[in-house]
Amino acid sequence: MKERHFFAGNNTSKGFYSYFDYILNLEEANHYYILKGGPGVGKSSFMKKFAKTMSSKGYAIEYVHCSSDKESLDAIVIPDLKIGFVDGTAPHTIDPKYPGAIDEIINLGYFFDGSQIAKHKKEIIAVNKEKSDTYKSAYRYLGAASFIQDDINAIHDSLTDQEKLHKLVEDIKLKIFQGKTPRNTKQKPGRVRKLFSESYTADGYISYTESLCEGAKVWAVVGKNINAATKLLDAILKESIRNGYDVEGFYRPLTPEKLQHIFIPELNLMIRSVDYSNGENFDQVINLNQAMDIKALEAQGYCIKSKVKEYDNLIHLALEKLSETKKLHGALEKIYVGSMDFHGVDQYFETILAKYQS
Repeated sequence: MKERHFFAGNNTSKGFYSYFDYILNLEEANHYYILKGGPGVGKSSFMKKFAKTMSSKGYAIEYVHCSSDKESLDAIVIPDLKIGFVDGTAPHTIDPKYPGAIDEIINLGYFFDGSQIAKHKKEIIAVNKEKSDTYKSAYRYLGAASFIQDDINAIHDSLTDQEKLHKLVEDIKLKIFQGKTPRNTKQKPGRVRKLFSESYTADGYISYTESLCEGAKVWAVVGKNINAATKLLDAILKESIRNGYDVEGFYRPLTPEKLQHIFIPELNLMIRSVDYSNGENFDQVINLNQAMDIKALEAQGYCIKSKVKEYDNLIHLALEKLSETKKLHGALEKIYVGSMDFHGVDQYFETILAKYQS
């Protein structure tokens, strides 16, 4: 796949949640550039330009999108070169761990006129405060939604036969790994890379899951019980690691410690959670409802439906708040853009690009 798209951070019930440490394995990387500077200084544009240039040379690119604005990038990775660029500013502040040896700072703030920006001091402080308060409001709505989801999950848990679920999980693990040669011949376990393929953003709920499935075998996990799906995916992930396979774990935007999908690159296998499937678009369907008392579930239909309505309303309110943050961020960008020397940024870009032109 020539390009892949996902998120490393997310707006969640726990506030902004970061898996930025998993963007690039520093111990195996050749170089990691950490971009610094205020809003509107060109960090995302810098990365897009570099990605476009390297893509034209035939390199595959990983695009890490911003959970606040899907059109903006938080990072890019060129796997074949083992290099990456990342926005190292809040809320995902990053500093070098191996300065000079692997990672270094690119300070685009050097190219703005501080005296011009200082004229807008009061406005910058006020807008930043309003932006922070708006994010907090969005997170409160997401937090409330997670409590409603917990109530729904509790109903589903009470109607799930845990013995049947355990047998189903063991059967699926056997189906995936039986006959496969373990990769840990030197007793070295696999590694997990934690990311998000979906996100609550200022532009609504955005999903790159479908694009990540392209060219892969895709197994669908179908079922009402989110906790059961998490149990299955956790078990597959652990078994993969035990057998020496690296795994990409894609976590749920609302509850970022719960798995939503997993991808095992060496098996070219994506196992994804879906709400419903008739099996037409998947190589395998894992129906977790087999472990549930469906008649009892139907009897709880009205109660669950009312809770789902509450949940949907809270998510809608959270997305409205996130949309407001984009407008506030845009106001900050206008201040900084007017004070930037983008010609200087372009010249600096060329000095970085020259290192990879051979």
